[in-house]
Amino acid sequence: MEKKSSENATPPVAAPLKLFGSWASSYTHRVQLALRLKGLEFEYVEEDLGNKSDELLRHNPVHKKVPVLVHGGRALPESVIILQYLDDAWPETRPLLPADAFDRALARFWCHFADDKLGPAVGAVFASTGEDQEAAVRQVHENLALLEVELRDGAFRGRRFFGGDEVGLLDVVLGCGSYWLAVFEDVTGVRLVDADAFPRFNAWLRDFEALDEVRETIPAVDRLLEYARGLRHMLLGLAGANAAAPSADAPTTAAAAPSAAAADIAVDI
Repeated sequence: MEKKSSENATPPVAAPLKLFGSWASSYTHRVQLALRLKGLEFEYVEEDLGNKSDELLRHNPVHKKVPVLVHGGRALPESVIILQYLDDAWPETRPLLPADAFDRALARFWCHFADDKLGPAVGAVFASTGEDQEAAVRQVHENLALLEVELRDGAFRGRRFFGGDEVGLLDVVLGCGSYWLAVFEDVTGVRLVDADAFPRFNAWLRDFEALDEVRETIPAVDRLLEYARGLRHMLLGLAGANAAAPSADAPTTAAAAPSAAAADIAVDI
C-alpha cells in the first residue's frame, strides 16, 4: 500500500485553527458555535463580503464564500463539512453527531433539508413582496410543519433538542439561522413562526437560544435588525432594477454594482 504523504495527512490536533467569516453570517455562526461547544480555541478573521480578501479567495476558490476553516495551514470550506470535520478530528470533545449510524445519516438528511428547502424559502420571504412573498411564506410554513411533525411524532419525538439532551449537528445547523426568523418578521412585517401552529419548534428554538454558547455567538438583535433593513432595501432595489431592465443583454452599469454585491452578500448570509 502506498504510504500517505505528510503533505496530505490530517494536521495535528494541536495545530492552530483559523476561521474566516462574517459577523452576520449564520453559516459562520455554525462553526463558531461548534468550536465553542467543543472547547477549541481559534483565531477569527472578519471578512468584508463586499470586498473579499485575497486570502479568503485563495482558500476557497470554488465558492469564494465564508466560512473557511484553516487547520494547520490547510483550508476547508462549507459549514456543514467543517462541523463534521471537527467531530472526526477531535473525537474526544463534545460530539455533534450521534453514535448510531442511522441517526447520523438522519441528522445529515435534515441538515440538507435546512439548507436546500427551509433556508431558501425564508430568504425568498425576505427578498420579495406581494404574491411572490405570499408564496414564499406558504413554503416556509410547509417546511416548518414537517419539522413540527418530526418533533411531535417522528425521529425526534420527546427530545429537548434534535440531538437529544444536548445540542447536536442538526441543532447547530437549524439554530444558527432560525434566529433570523424573528429579525425577518420585524423587517418584513410577515409572521413566520406562530407558537400555536408550531409549539414544539418554538419551544426548541427558545431552549436553543438560551444556551450560553449560543448567546456568546449570535450578534445583538438590534445590530441584526439594522443590517437586515439595509440588505432588504438593496435586494428589493436589485429586483426592481432587473424588472425594469430592457434586455438581458443590456450592459451592467456602475450604479448596479452595489446591488449585485448585496445579492452576493445575501447568499453568504
